[in-house]
Amino acid sequence: MPDPESLKRAKSHALRYLSYRDRSKWEITEHLKKKEHPHPVIQQTLDYLTELNYLNDQRFALQWGQYKINKKKLGKNRLYVELLNKGIDKEILENTINTLYEDNPEIELAAQCARKKWNTLKGVEEEKKKRRLVQYLQRRGFSADIIYNSLGKLIDSNPLEAENYFPQPSSPLDQD
Repeated sequence: MPDPESLKRAKSHALRYLSYRDRSKWEITEHLKKKEHPHPVIQQTLDYLTELNYLNDQRFALQWGQYKINKKKLGKNRLYVELLNKGIDKEILENTINTLYEDNPEIELAAQCARKKWNTLKGVEEEKKKRRLVQYLQRRGFSADIIYNSLGKLIDSNPLEAENYFPQPSSPLDQD
């Protein structure tokens, strides 16, 4: 049984850390380890915070994911890795990702990112522009099929530039 003073200090550290934003259990655990609290104290603090509903990995994953989707326009792959790095259980993680992307279709997020990036690439060579856009969307965590689908939609909405990306092969019949 840990002494009441160290438990009080651990709770104080955890509550202060939680005051900025919601945290995962893993984040709180790591924070308390850095503060050199013993394992039994950390465990009791986690139990205390969970009992008061200050600590809830499901809620944290939803809030974190919603923020990242709305502000950063991240794809499923990147969000999955970020939540995994925050110590979220895989079952919670998969449920959260499915829930979040039902409301925010990934293809629409990729298209928004592609349009925004496209506008910043004015004056860049055509092949380089396409390559940069694909790499940008990959870093955002979108899968290859979604990237090329959104790139196709972007090209369709800019038909003059589409010819530069996808030139029609000349057939021998076209020659006079």
